[in-house]
Amino acid sequence: MKLSRLLFLSLGLLTIIFVAANLWGDLDIQFAVRNPQLVWELRGSRALLAVGVGASLALAGALLQVLFSNPICEPYTLGISSGAALGAVIAGSMGAQWVLQGVAIGSLFGAMLFTLPLAVLASRGSTSGQSLLLAGVMMGFFGSSMVALVMALDTSSGVAQALVWLLGDLSRATSVSACLTLGCSLLVAVWIYRRRLELDALLLGERSARSVGVEMDRLKREVLAASSILVAIGVASSGMIGFVGLMIPHLVRRQVGSIHARVIPLCVVWGGISVLLSDLVARSLFSPREIPVGVITALIGAPMYFFWLRRGGAHG
Repeated sequence: MKLSRLLFLSLGLLTIIFVAANLWGDLDIQFAVRNPQLVWELRGSRALLAVGVGASLALAGALLQVLFSNPICEPYTLGISSGAALGAVIAGSMGAQWVLQGVAIGSLFGAMLFTLPLAVLASRGSTSGQSLLLAGVMMGFFGSSMVALVMALDTSSGVAQALVWLLGDLSRATSVSACLTLGCSLLVAVWIYRRRLELDALLLGERSARSVGVEMDRLKREVLAASSILVAIGVASSGMIGFVGLMIPHLVRRQVGSIHARVIPLCVVWGGISVLLSDLVARSLFSPREIPVGVITALIGAPMYFFWLRRGGAHG
């Protein structure tokens, strides 16, 4: 299927799910017509935030997988999400608000701090992909432990809220936070799309990429910066949502190949669809009680990954 047609169908599906997310459940249509702004603040901004978070996490996963030449790399497995969460929790313990703006700087700092050692290891030709992955897993454990330590030592209300937030929480969405999240994700996507040909060359290996004129040091810096910003955006907005950054890039590549002119836009759209649909399930499954959206993505993502492995996805 041509990219334009697939992208058109994907955007159509995204629109349908977006409308369903706004109208699903106990909602009086006449009330909605009379109070569109209220409906938007309660449901529309949350749906828009889900799209932005999904786009950022899926694109970050795709970039990390090609940069480290490892199909299992994603913000979660490399510990970057844990670093972003640690920065956000520390910011929250210092009195920052739990709605994007207050914790975004702390989250970005934490993501970049945890990305730096991985970048140093990746720059050494002697470091294998397996060693890099293990280093990321260890950093993830370290970051999670530090998050637990900060929460145990600080009993402020801001940190107490992190218990639910760490599992993925979109309930704090506002129009401002939703627009900022989606807008920043799209800006980073446009920025990194300009490097699509260099990313394609990197698929052949770092040595081959250098041989065709790719400035690897600059490319690594830009990809790591973009990934850190994307992870920080997602974590600061909604907490830690797993499997999106792992599964969506694999699903996209199975459909359209590894050319980044196709992978980047589809990761943005399919990532948005995945989190939007997961959030709709999370708030509808046991209504009026809500399940953290990160729980839904894990419950869906884990069986999908095993199914993908059985179909020979690890060699695809």
